Amino acid sequence: MILTDKQRAVIGRESAPRIASMPPNMASARQWCEMIEDANPIYTDEAYARTTWLQGLMAPPSMLMTWDMYQSWPEVERKGAVYELELEDCPSIIAVTAVQEFLMPVRYGDTLSVTTQVSSVSEEKTTRLGTGHFVSILDIFRNQFQQVVGTHRFDLFVYGPVKESAR
Repeated sequence: MILTDKQRAVIGRESAPRIASMPPNMASARQWCEMIEDANPIYTDEAYARTTWLQGLMAPPSMLMTWDMYQSWPEVERKGAVYELELEDCPSIIAVTAVQEFLMPVRYGDTLSVTTQVSSVSEEKTTRLGTGHFVSILDIFRNQFQQVVGTHRFDLFVYGPVKESAR
């Protein structure tokens, strides 16, 4: 499928900011740290954290995406940026890579906002999975001061079944 002008217009367009689903908080961070066995006191020991260059607690950087994950209950319909492309012949999506960049500490109680954009779409490719496009989605996280605290790039393969002629 050749991309239309309408689909190409979606590429690089940043969404309006939305408030992240959950504010960074120590209770969630404690559970996260227990789950991954990260005992770094900068996340949970205020007295220790004050002695560091950070001068206070910070949320684990690896939790960046957690603060904006879809809630599982009650269900809320929320479609991602990839759906704006309207790739009708490509009903399946598989994750290829995820890359996070942490630019500033996130503090408990920060109000994070997120913008999303489709940053790139490949020409049509055929793989063993099917025929479709590699799509890169970029989420940009900002704190309440509009400072970019981190980014998350998610590369996906959006595809349909292998065409008979390609087999």
